[in-house]
Amino acid sequence: MGFKMTEAKQREKVKRKIIEIDEDLCTGCGKCVIACAEGALEIIDGKAKVVSEVFCDGLGACIGECPEGALKIIERNAFKFDEEEVEKHLEGMLEQTHLSSTPKKVSEGKQYSYQCNCPFANMIIYDQGWDQTEITEEVPSALRQWPIKLTLVAPTAPYFNNEELIIVSDCSPLAYGDFHRKILQGKPIVSVCPMLGLREIELDKIEEILKNNPIKKVNLILMEVPCCLKMKFFMDPIISKIDRKISVQETIISQDGKILHQDKL
Repeated sequence: MGFKMTEAKQREKVKRKIIEIDEDLCTGCGKCVIACAEGALEIIDGKAKVVSEVFCDGLGACIGECPEGALKIIERNAFKFDEEEVEKHLEGMLEQTHLSSTPKKVSEGKQYSYQCNCPFANMIIYDQGWDQTEITEEVPSALRQWPIKLTLVAPTAPYFNNEELIIVSDCSPLAYGDFHRKILQGKPIVSVCPMLGLREIELDKIEEILKNNPIKKVNLILMEVPCCLKMKFFMDPIISKIDRKISVQETIISQDGKILHQDKL
């Protein structure tokens, strides 16, 4: 995503703290990109980059998310941090996200192309066929409500009158073949895409659901990709606003449909 500064802003260099990235250590996992609330980081050519110095506040919220230790805070001459430019940048990122998720016609036929900057959106084909095992009984659906999309549910819906709530990323039930029997089990559920559908309005609705119902446990079912994992970063501030104890369990599903781990947050 390109960025232009006025000549005036280009002259506003000061000695201050700013992020530095060791490209030799960076693997391009994207976790730092998710942790940066100002959108100062992007994955470019497989490496994390500071897209503009004016977007980086130098606080280092991204450092703790890097599993390789590739990020650190240094002090050097850099353009001043500019909150106004950050706001414009974030608005542009949101607009670009909607454009990137829209199919674009590339020929007169029925071929379409999609654009996405997420390094985990690359095509994967698992080279294994489907083996139909002997069916001894039909596994019934464990879904006990409708709708399930976070944007559509009502926070006061009667099916949320339960001690447990499942918050699932959209892709997880498709990746994990035994989702209904091993995870859903008739519990109330909301589905959301942390990459494309997690805005302030959705986070406010999760808070409303927890406030209006006797929920004591939240099960987060997420994919292993960084854009999905950012969901868990929002749970602590949401739960801190609830005047009762709520535990959170995280289940991470691999891209090839296996449970990687289950942990309490």
